[in-house]
Amino acid sequence: MRYLLQLHGNLPIDAYPALAARAEELGFEDVTLHDVLMRRPVWPVLCDIARATSRVQVGPNVTHPYLTHPAQIAANLAHLDELSGGRAVLGIGRGSMYDLVGQANPATLAGVREAIDVIRALVGGQGGPYPGEVFRLEPVARLRFGTGREVPVYLGAHGPKGARLAGAHCAGLRLAAQWEPSYAVMLREHFLAGAKDAGRPHGEADFVVENWTFVHPDRELARRGARKVLATFLPHLGPLLSFHQVPEAEVEAARAAVYRGETGRLAEISDRTLDLFMAAGDLGDLVSGLDRLAGAGFEAVSFSGELGPDTALALDLIGEAIAKRASRG
Repeated sequence: MRYLLQLHGNLPIDAYPALAARAEELGFEDVTLHDVLMRRPVWPVLCDIARATSRVQVGPNVTHPYLTHPAQIAANLAHLDELSGGRAVLGIGRGSMYDLVGQANPATLAGVREAIDVIRALVGGQGGPYPGEVFRLEPVARLRFGTGREVPVYLGAHGPKGARLAGAHCAGLRLAAQWEPSYAVMLREHFLAGAKDAGRPHGEADFVVENWTFVHPDRELARRGARKVLATFLPHLGPLLSFHQVPEAEVEAARAAVYRGETGRLAEISDRTLDLFMAAGDLGDLVSGLDRLAGAGFEAVSFSGELGPDTALALDLIGEAIAKRASRG
């Protein structure tokens, strides 16, 4: 199994380089940063991460072309690839939480597909023209810097159409909120179908399952904190809620905790719901959850978030779980 790390933009500003360096020591394949409204801007932090590491891939996971134009994403990505010596990776998706800025979600997969094409053309050095319906490039549009390398592009998506697009057109899919694997098993079929329809060889496109992580040696402390983390995202999980039949009362409790400050309602989020989407608990929870994902045939898993009440300690705990599984062969 391969391991990846997605940090969130709610950590102290000086924490990222040390965490990234430690993740590299522990054998993680990449260190990415979640691009979400009202948290740290990803590109300056990613530059700090690139300077602190020498091997891991670095990039946003995921960023959103409807909040930042693809040409600007391409410029930042080309700069990061040059700075890191060719280690940049891009996660891109439709975005969420537009309600925070009073905006309806404008995103379509067709627009995301066009954004990917625009970014690839600019980062790869070809430039315009690109006559898209949503995003366009004029013939003179070109970047004058970067490596010119074909940077891997992963799609962040939750639905069957997104999975098929990722299988057909991207380096892979990064599927968030996956700790119980049944939804990922279902979506993998769409992903593989997209790859097959595009004539891609088996294994060329990468399927990454990602969970929100909140772990600590004190299991109950971790699980209490995990409910607060999950409440931020739970109302935005769309098809996962209906697939897993998450009660609307729990979703409403999450909204009340986040938007109205009714933190006492976090206790209404059940253990079952918590364990669907989050690696929440202690070392034993980590190991058993990774075993469960491996048993379902998944070979790449990403840990996401601030990781625990003590981020550095939580990262070491994840490293311990990885080492424990490796020692079993």
